[in-house]
This record gives sequence, C-alpha cells and structure tokens, in this order.
Amino acid sequence: MADEKKNLLSKDFVDSDGEVKQRKKRKRKTIGEEGSRKQTAIGLIITLGLSLMFYLPTEFKNWWRKFNQVEMITIEKPIGDSEDISSVVGFEIVIKKKKDVEDVIDRLLNGLDGDYGIWVENLKTSEGFSINGSKVFQVASLNKIPILIEYYRQVDSGKIDPEEVYILEEEDRWEYGTGIIQNQPAGTEYSYEEVAELTANQSDNMGVKLLGGWVNKELVKEMTVEKMGNIFRDLYNEKLISKESRDKLFLSLTNTVNEERITAGVPSKVRVVHKFGSEEGVVNDCGIVYASEPYVICLMSSQVNSGEAEEVLPKISRVVWEWVSK
Repeated sequence: MADEKKNLLSKDFVDSDGEVKQRKKRKRKTIGEEGSRKQTAIGLIITLGLSLMFYLPTEFKNWWRKFNQVEMITIEKPIGDSEDISSVVGFEIVIKKKKDVEDVIDRLLNGLDGDYGIWVENLKTSEGFSINGSKVFQVASLNKIPILIEYYRQVDSGKIDPEEVYILEEEDRWEYGTGIIQNQPAGTEYSYEEVAELTANQSDNMGVKLLGGWVNKELVKEMTVEKMGNIFRDLYNEKLISKESRDKLFLSLTNTVNEERITAGVPSKVRVVHKFGSEEGVVNDCGIVYASEPYVICLMSSQVNSGEAEEVLPKISRVVWEWVSK
C-alpha cells in the first residue's frame, strides 16, 4: 500500500482521506520561447520607430508645404494673345489676303443660327470688306452711340453745360437693363458729363433716358453694319464732334463692362474703343481697334443663338486682326 501511494504521489495528489486527485499540469515553455517573444516585440517597436523617424518628417514637410502653399490658378490666354490662329478657329488656315479672311469667316459662320453682318475698314489705307453690309439689324445698345454723339454736339455748340447737375427724381427711374443710375435714390446728383460717361462705359439705360431727348428716335432702332461702321470712322476723323468731345467719348468707350467680343480677339495690350449691344437673339459689337494701322470693325447679328454668337465674334475679331496686322 505504501508503495502504491508513493507511485500515486509521484503522479497525482492524494488528500488526507486517501482519495486520489489528478495533479494540475503546468504549461511547459520551450527553452528560449519567452525571450524570443520579447525580442520580436522589441524588434517590431524599433522597426516602427525607425520607419516613423524617416516617414513623418517627410510627410510633415509635405503637409506643411501644402498648407502654406499659395494656390496657383492657371488662366488661359485670351484668344487675341494666341500666336496660333489655326488653334483659335479650330481648323488649319493661312491669312495672307482679304479673300482668305472672308473665306475663314464664312466657314466660321456656316451652320450657325441667324444672320451676321461684318464690316471692316482700315483707317489708313481704306481697304476693307463687308458681309451682309447692307442688311438691316437691330442695334440694341449700339443706339447709345447716336445719342452720345448728339449730346456732345450740344456740348460743342454751348447748348449744354456738361458740368450742370441733374437731380434724379422718382419718375426718372427706369428699372430695365444695364447701368447703376436706376439703383440710386431720388435726390442723387449727377452732372451731365457723368451721365454721358456711364451711358458709354456701362451702357446705362437710364442714362439714355436722361440724354435721349436730343436725338431722332427712329435713327437708333435699326441700322446696317456699314452705316454703323461709317459712324465710327467719322468719329475717328473728327467729322461728327470736336476732338475734345471725341476724346472724352472714346475714353468712356475704352475698358467697358463688356470686353468679351471684339476686344477678346486682339492682343490684350491693344486699345479697343467700342460699343456693345445685346438683346434676345441679338449680339453686337462695333468699334475701332488701335493696331499699328487702326481699323473699324462692326459685328452685328439677328435671331442668333447667343451662346454661338458670343463664341464666334471673338474668333472673327481675331481673324481680322491677323489680316490687318500683317
């Protein structure tokens, strides 16, 4: 019995009553296992630490650079500044003579809605051309040119004092179209010269109402591109108003609130004196381009798709510039 208990004790536990209980077994570790795990953990920490040391400074620099970087905005050149005329019109062309210009414009207008009129004249050589030159078009805000000419005629003759102040009255208000005068309260004071400047530069419709008593209303409803072109030519040659009045008018017609038609088709540093006009189905722009040989260009349209017209008019202007500036 003693030997039996001894054998049992070597394997299991025996309580005081002699009952045998199974010995609890401890999980055995292989030699070096615990140390190996520690070494692996330490290795991972060191590797991670080294990676962060190399990665974070670079990433932080990139983040900081982006955070402090001034936003770069790429602005496309106006088509007037493009040296490649073919890329502007969308097909291969060479402009050497007047016939080339006319052919390119015909191709640009082919398939577009409505009618277009073009009139061009070199103010030094008198060479030019027209497309639908005698066709009558709605003038839209080009009507302000005859009104302004008549105003300056009255100034030249001494019948109007440009410094005289006009006080706006509520019944003067004309809540229509472009301009800032219509938004001013009754009692606001403007000199006639200020009204004329706003009428020319901002195409102020209320300014037209204040100045329009000195012009034949029928004159400013419809007109051909040839007639409007001749008006700008005669203004340039000081045939309609004095040089002083012409210079004031031309200053007001430079850098207007709409420079997206004729002006967009010539190099950005070239002066363009012009008057634009817009109504439903009507997109117009006429004026003088101060190239080395200044020229008059008048572009008018009727029953057109406005989006198409706004896109094609600068291209026509660019083609004409290519021809005249050669």
